[in-house]
Amino acid sequence: QLENRCNFIVSRFWDRCNFDLAQRSPEKFNAAFGDWISIMPHASADTVYSSVDRLLARFAKKGPVLLDIANMAENWLYSDTAQYRSDELYLPFARAAATCKKLSKAERARYENHVKVIESSSVGANVPDIPFVKADGTKGSMSELGGSSILLFFTDPDCMDCSLAKVRLSTDPDTRALIERGELTIVNIYPGDTDDENWERVKDGAPAEWLTVAMPDAYEYFDIRTTPMFVFLNSARKVLATNLDAEYLIGAFRVANQAQKNKK
Repeated sequence: QLENRCNFIVSRFWDRCNFDLAQRSPEKFNAAFGDWISIMPHASADTVYSSVDRLLARFAKKGPVLLDIANMAENWLYSDTAQYRSDELYLPFARAAATCKKLSKAERARYENHVKVIESSSVGANVPDIPFVKADGTKGSMSELGGSSILLFFTDPDCMDCSLAKVRLSTDPDTRALIERGELTIVNIYPGDTDDENWERVKDGAPAEWLTVAMPDAYEYFDIRTTPMFVFLNSARKVLATNLDAEYLIGAFRVANQAQKNKK
């Protein structure tokens, strides 16, 4: 069985590794680490996480090696060029580096930020009560958002794809119907300060039925590498989906709207 074979390899991959020698050949060490990661999708989750925990426990008090391992994990699992992007699998590596007393405060800070972002915005996470400023200048926070579903739309006024997504969603009849019935709230988020001149541009181009806000702390809680970025939440602010696009959302809203009509 493929899974049994992969479980065997993943769990025993580092058993005969001489890590002192491995550190002297960082390119080969990184390549071997990538080989290990590449097998994980075919192994059981329990095996994967237990093998990761064993590797990290081995170097919990050896800062330089742990930092190398965390860097490799970021390279293979979390960076913009990650071949096997997985926030969930990267998280234990980032936590280990963020809490390692053998690393400097500056070295830990990078991974502390990664942990904070993943824990607050990955699928299954509960988004904290992040403050924001509304278009009319009043202050608010995530806890006051209503609707059985909440769509966070992170935008940039210089982003053409953001403008196209905004037009498609704001003119889509199914999306509008869900908003009118109070089943969907779309929050148009500018991840910057109200003092920024771009804030005025975001407000001017915002659909009237959407809640438009400036969220200066957005980058502390969300992995906003590109815009537009969508994060879909339930009423309890639990993240249900990320890495969505306008086309997918319009199709999902059409299905949801049709289901509501069928009930009637």
